[in-house]
Amino acid sequence: MSVASFVIAAPASAAPTSAPATLTPATPTGTNNYYRGPVTLNLSATDAANGVQRLEYRLGNTAPFQTAVSATAPYPATVAGSVQINQQGTTTVGYRAIGGDGSAESVRTITVRIDTVAPVVSWPGIVDGHVGHTATLIPTRTDPAPGSGGVFIHKMWIDQLETTPLPIATSTLAAGAHTISVVASDAAGNAARFDQTFVVTTSFADLDTLIGGFVTSGAISAELAAGLHTKLAEAASLAEAGNANQAKRALNQFVAAVQGGTNSGQARDTLVGDARWLQDQIAGNLPADPATGMTVTPVAGPNPIPAVTGLVASTNFPGAKFRVLYFSATKGFRHDHIPDTALLVEQWGQQHGFDVDIWDSRLAPASLTSTPFTSGADLAKYKTIIFSSPVDGTNPNSPASADALNASELAAFQDYIRAGGGYLALHGASDAIHNVSWYRDLVGAWFTNHPGGQNGEGTCGSCINVRVNTEDPSNPATAHLPKSWLTIDELYNFDHNPRAEVHTLLSLDEESYRRSLNSGNAANNPLPLMGGDHPIAWCQEYDGGRAFSLILGHDRAQYYRDPFTQILLAGINWTAGQIEANCSTFRQTRTLITASAAAGTLTPESAADATALLDDAQAAYLRLDYNAATTSLNNIIAISGSPTAGTSAARGELDHQARQLRDWMFTLKRS
Repeated sequence: MSVASFVIAAPASAAPTSAPATLTPATPTGTNNYYRGPVTLNLSATDAANGVQRLEYRLGNTAPFQTAVSATAPYPATVAGSVQINQQGTTTVGYRAIGGDGSAESVRTITVRIDTVAPVVSWPGIVDGHVGHTATLIPTRTDPAPGSGGVFIHKMWIDQLETTPLPIATSTLAAGAHTISVVASDAAGNAARFDQTFVVTTSFADLDTLIGGFVTSGAISAELAAGLHTKLAEAASLAEAGNANQAKRALNQFVAAVQGGTNSGQARDTLVGDARWLQDQIAGNLPADPATGMTVTPVAGPNPIPAVTGLVASTNFPGAKFRVLYFSATKGFRHDHIPDTALLVEQWGQQHGFDVDIWDSRLAPASLTSTPFTSGADLAKYKTIIFSSPVDGTNPNSPASADALNASELAAFQDYIRAGGGYLALHGASDAIHNVSWYRDLVGAWFTNHPGGQNGEGTCGSCINVRVNTEDPSNPATAHLPKSWLTIDELYNFDHNPRAEVHTLLSLDEESYRRSLNSGNAANNPLPLMGGDHPIAWCQEYDGGRAFSLILGHDRAQYYRDPFTQILLAGINWTAGQIEANCSTFRQTRTLITASAAAGTLTPESAADATALLDDAQAAYLRLDYNAATTSLNNIIAISGSPTAGTSAARGELDHQARQLRDWMFTLKRS
């Protein structure tokens, strides 16, 4: 046997291994995962064989490595250290460890987003503190590079009167000094207030243009405008020739013609005001300009909302009087308000005495383990079911399997509603089950689209400012609200206007956001909306059940604002049958008359007369003629009072419905 030689190879040198880097603070201090200040990068690595010589990092994929922490020989098995990151913008931070033998591990990365600088707002139409009387002012909004962008105007005031952020037509301002104020923030939540003081001037040319604009708007007649143009041209010619007194006399005649020829307050005040301004200019009596310019003041911006914790699948509160189902399972777009809303409803249950079950597998373990939509009888344990944005992304051609509820679940839900159950539709509930017309009638209208927004809003990149009108202040859900109020939310458009079919509680003032400064290029290209009439919250009794639809509520921040949450709480209580409210509708009354006629409990003649009067009342309501609507409803009440019209029970139901509608018309007349 020969003797062989054995060579034992030395083990290959292994590079050290870094632990995943962490950041301090662990949670971003700004919105949209940005930090609004320095961030500490925490590094550590281990090399049991050769020790760790140093930890390195770089700010960007092509930047040179810098030493974060180093050790001296003999190198320890583990090295840890930290370094402060201040670089603005989104930075891919690379890091690696170098072993005691000089070996380097592969580069690992972590993303750090820092923005500490507020955006900048300016008004380029204002030059040297002055602007003419026919300009449209649109601000320029920038976020200094490499900022987070997405500049959003949270608030806007014109001469201390708050408005929604819109372009400003200087024709709506009197000649003289004014201040525009805005609060703007970027996607990180850095914010500042910008107060721009300026002077609106006018000229003979501006005033001539204003006359034409008031004709176009219908504020003054073409005949009056022709005379004003002539008199203004005469005054301009005299002023140019140096005939100051005659020019002022011509302007006095212009003023007299305006005052005698128009009842429009804005047109009259603007034309008279400009003529007086020109007289003072001709006479050299214009007051000295006030100080003009921009003042910038740092202010608090939006803060991130912490992730929700503490949800449970089912509550059992001592003394609970009823149980509700919170349904938010999604097969389409997932709204991030869902956990916040679920927690709010459970907190209300504890405070106000009701239990809550949650059905949404994506909230597990805080969810039932199987569908509760098994039968109408099984659902009867719930006084109301909250559809909290269960978006399924369906359309009229989608298969039933794509719906938020499958066919058997939908049948169970329909049985539940028809047995008197409650239904509360929240925001994206109108973007579900698009191929079942019964569901559209229940929710009121289907979502089609919405305007875009800016990430600088903080918690909702698709939300914009809007003025909301409170249409029925007698309802418990809206009694706490002023006649009109401002909010920020995602604003749905619908497949049709539901006003004729539901009891509208709130509506959107489309002019308050049609040219929103926060929605793309809407300032120059107005948004396509709903034609000026835009219900956004309503209630109704439909197919045996109670339905309440609040189609605001995309923004998580809404669920931490009392005025909004009070609407939602009252909707829960009404649909659960715990409080009463007038949610009468013309559709409900028409259905009652048709059913009574079919059953023979109303005579054919009485039913036909009541239907015709109801049609008249509805048409009057839709054209805002509440007196005429009331007259028609009084005539229906008279029919119900006639013993020959039908059975006592049928007449009593008709009388109740007509009186409810009449009370609604009374409320609309007063509000």
